[in-house]
Amino acid sequence: MPIWSVYSGYSPDFTLALPFKQLILKREDRTVLRTTHLPRGLKGVKMGYIKEKDLSNGSKRFYAEVQLKGFPRLTATFDRKTDAKSWIQKTESEIRCGRNQLIAESRKYVFKDAVQRYSKEQKISVVKRGHLQWWEKELGHYFLKDIRPSLIAEKKQKLLNETTEKGVVRSGSTCNRYLATLSHVLSICEKQWEWIEGNPVKKISREKESRERTRFLSPEERQDLLKACKESENTYLHAFVVLQLSTGCRYNEIRHLKWTDVDLIKGKIFIRESKNGDMRSIPVLGYPLELLCQLASNQSSLGYLFPSQDKSRPLDLRRAYRTAIRRSGLKNYRGHDARHSYATEMLAQGLSLGEIGHLLGHKSVSMTRRYAHLVESRSIDAVSKMSEQIFQGVKNA
Repeated sequence: MPIWSVYSGYSPDFTLALPFKQLILKREDRTVLRTTHLPRGLKGVKMGYIKEKDLSNGSKRFYAEVQLKGFPRLTATFDRKTDAKSWIQKTESEIRCGRNQLIAESRKYVFKDAVQRYSKEQKISVVKRGHLQWWEKELGHYFLKDIRPSLIAEKKQKLLNETTEKGVVRSGSTCNRYLATLSHVLSICEKQWEWIEGNPVKKISREKESRERTRFLSPEERQDLLKACKESENTYLHAFVVLQLSTGCRYNEIRHLKWTDVDLIKGKIFIRESKNGDMRSIPVLGYPLELLCQLASNQSSLGYLFPSQDKSRPLDLRRAYRTAIRRSGLKNYRGHDARHSYATEMLAQGLSLGEIGHLLGHKSVSMTRRYAHLVESRSIDAVSKMSEQIFQGVKNA
């Protein structure tokens, strides 16, 4: 059984100018300061912790923490225990008097304020903007101090259960992306703006992510799809799908292309606002470039490549695309799988995973690793040919 030593003492209550009794409990490497008699009007139990840690150089480090119900947790690190005790007493006093800066900041701002400032100071992708809009709708009116793990867990469950505008339920991986966006906002609030102490999202468990599907077209399937697109009532669909298959761009990246994003002389298109927020350029040559030149000859040099009747908006080709996929007889194929087909073809041409990731606009190399098994297969063939060539003489000797 651990031995506790108990000390009693008095400290002034600066709020009501009344004394309160404080117990200091010592147990091994931890000191606990507990208020046993709180002044009227101050709810909850006040706790101050000091944790002692031995460093490799023989010195000690003392981690102090103040946790008062209804207030954010505050922490600090010291080289001396006396400094840690002084900080705890001072911090508790400031909280009671309303003088603590972090507490004041967390009571001053609501989450909507954080989103507005974050949007001005950070580079935000289209997808991240959608995440922020959802979180602002759910948490916008909450004071930052009131955004606790229990509240975020409740909203996370809503993320997983509700149906989106597309009529589908969000996957675990999508939910994790939403949480990552929220975590980044609150991390900025904590580390750069000093509006809060601690990031509550760090205490939220992430969803298990299912393995990404990798469906790509065979040469025969590609011809069947392009034939169905050419026969479509939508005159833009064939050029759209050719461009998608030859660039690996996302549906909305191509849909929102304007002629100011196209260099017909050098044979390039520029994706200025991609899913990850970065700009990239992609070569367009041969037959796809010929189709672009044909489109350009009949359109305004300032509008969309695929304009709708309302020239200020791009054309929505999803229904025509789905019809063409159905008529082509393709099974288990989605328009987004054109990116996988593009990546497969680029691997066959000798590009590295890093180069393919750049063309696809992947933010991290982990997103491109789904094609690693194709590289492994190619590596086995290469090693087999190499071994056959360099050891041929040894084998026949």
